[in-house]
Amino acid sequence: MGAATRPMPLPLRLRRLIAPASFIAPAALAVILTMAVPMADAVLLSLQHWNGMAAPSWAGFSNYSNLMRDETFFRALWHTAYFTVCTVILQTILPLLIASLLNSGIRGSTVFRTLYFMPVIISLAISGLLWAMLFEPNFGAVNGFLRAVGLGRFAPLWLAGAGTVMPSVIIVSVWQSLGFYLVIFFAALQSVPSELYEAAQLDGANPWSRFLHVTVPTIWPVILIVIVLNTINGIKVFDQIWVMTAGGPNYASATLGTYLYTIAFGAMGASNSRLGYATAIAIVILVLSIVVSMVQIRLGRRRDLDSQIEL
Repeated sequence: MGAATRPMPLPLRLRRLIAPASFIAPAALAVILTMAVPMADAVLLSLQHWNGMAAPSWAGFSNYSNLMRDETFFRALWHTAYFTVCTVILQTILPLLIASLLNSGIRGSTVFRTLYFMPVIISLAISGLLWAMLFEPNFGAVNGFLRAVGLGRFAPLWLAGAGTVMPSVIIVSVWQSLGFYLVIFFAALQSVPSELYEAAQLDGANPWSRFLHVTVPTIWPVILIVIVLNTINGIKVFDQIWVMTAGGPNYASATLGTYLYTIAFGAMGASNSRLGYATAIAIVILVLSIVVSMVQIRLGRRRDLDSQIEL
């Protein structure tokens, strides 16, 4: 008999991949089971009609085409964009300015950081209920203060007026999240070399110029991360708006998240649930989050590259 053929050894590059792949495999399997599979099920459900009780029926892209004719959906989309733009601007600029002030060495910075961070540890539902009571038009503390200082005629129906409800929930969101992003910026500012500020000061730069031309370019990657996080949180906002207004009055504060919940489980009633239609809105939220975040990251990297070329 001829000699038994020996198996061919694996290529060196493939052998080097075995150990890393064995470590990555459990996490990859967990991601597939907990994220990829449910996401695929959601995409499939968005192509069906289903009320949660009877067997689903195939709908194709009719749920998505119906969205294009849904006036309330576009109102919710506009409110979501309005909320996102305002919170991205405010929750990026304000924490950065306050963190820069605290990093400048003022007395009591530790106390201020603690005070700013305290709202972060409160759940969104609890803070929403708290602010709903503060904004209550008749007995709330906000209008009570306005009346006490002689400005009672300017006390509006904060959460019941179409013109004031979105600014009110934006105020609550900024109050809730400011401390979280402040801590991120403060940690980033700690890594900025003091020699850069000293060199800029020797060149005659004032504090504002040092902030614009030293602080911002140096921590730009962190600023970009905060912008992306704020954008994603804005697009999928739900908790505080649902607790405070449930998307009212008359959908004046409805966002994509609250409209999705209303169709699937909320005011329209379980007997009229349109889970396929609601899932189509969820897919829109997912796509918007991915696309907008990718655009922001790409623009941010281009800005970082341009600044490096200028240097």
